[in-house]
Amino acid sequence: MKRIATILLLISSMLLNGQEAQFSQYYAASLYLNPGFSGIYNDASIHMNHKRQLQSVDVINELTQVSFIFPIKPNGPYERSIGGAGIMAFNEKSGFRGVYERSSIFANYAHNIKFGLLSAYLVSIGVQVGYELRKLDFSNLSWGSQYNPFFGYDNTLPIPVTEFNDQQNNIVVNAGIMYYFNPERNYLLHTYSGFLGISATNLNRPNTSFTTDVESEAPMLFKYNGGIEFKFDKYFIMPSLLYLNLRNNHQFNAGLNVAYAPGSGRYRAKGSQLLFGVWYRLRDSFILMGGVKMQSLIVRVSYDMNSTLFDPNRNIDLAQNSMEISIQYSFSKNANARRASNPLF
Repeated sequence: MKRIATILLLISSMLLNGQEAQFSQYYAASLYLNPGFSGIYNDASIHMNHKRQLQSVDVINELTQVSFIFPIKPNGPYERSIGGAGIMAFNEKSGFRGVYERSSIFANYAHNIKFGLLSAYLVSIGVQVGYELRKLDFSNLSWGSQYNPFFGYDNTLPIPVTEFNDQQNNIVVNAGIMYYFNPERNYLLHTYSGFLGISATNLNRPNTSFTTDVESEAPMLFKYNGGIEFKFDKYFIMPSLLYLNLRNNHQFNAGLNVAYAPGSGRYRAKGSQLLFGVWYRLRDSFILMGGVKMQSLIVRVSYDMNSTLFDPNRNIDLAQNSMEISIQYSFSKNANARRASNPLF
């Protein structure tokens, strides 16, 4: 009974962590953040993120996503999109020796509504439907019953776990809405641009239990994001925030992004750009980011430094400082234009 309780505690903690898994460069993984983002893009683009802890410990925390977004333009390639479609694949490994793994693939569609003078306001409503597979790999764990008194641990002995299935799959439905002011980022007509969004995961509340006789509905995770951008000479400065709520557990991220465009015109960014960013994940991490934009390619690297300011007894060896890289490539025919796409450059 003690062994069963221990495994249940292990699995429940991993599932909770899996539901909260987030990228530090959350806007670079826009479809993972909010399905409404696919209705904002004007050009087809590819996005990739990979985040991994740096410590050499047995507890693994690794996230990867790849997404492809293409706009829908029934009036021709030079018109603004009326919406967009996308595909996203996601993988997470976590827990002791990577005992827990979650893989999913989603189809995404969003439709936008434009209004105001020269379509200065835009609302995009999106939905995601996908297939998700969760796995438990007990072979990575060592069990007392696999101990041989003559020569020690023997991994050829059977794993004594019969209470759980080693994999579980579901259909998952997510949805989101984005509001955008000045989506063209034209600072001749407006002094700033800004956006707000809200999304919800697991709208259909899929059963995530690894047992056949017990059901466990996945909790809905709510994400609230927003930001505002100002232009000062050749600098584009954007404070932004992300707030997550899961079963009344809260996570708050706030920070500042700066793009320096040396070839910038008076009202738009032109040419290559240097990208900088700093965030703080409340009671968790300081995040530093640096990157570069060259024509249609954007590459960013960020580093999470876990904070012990609020808990002097925290074990820093398990803090899991991590590094993340993101790559974005746009198929735009006008690489210099900074129209609405990913709000963070």
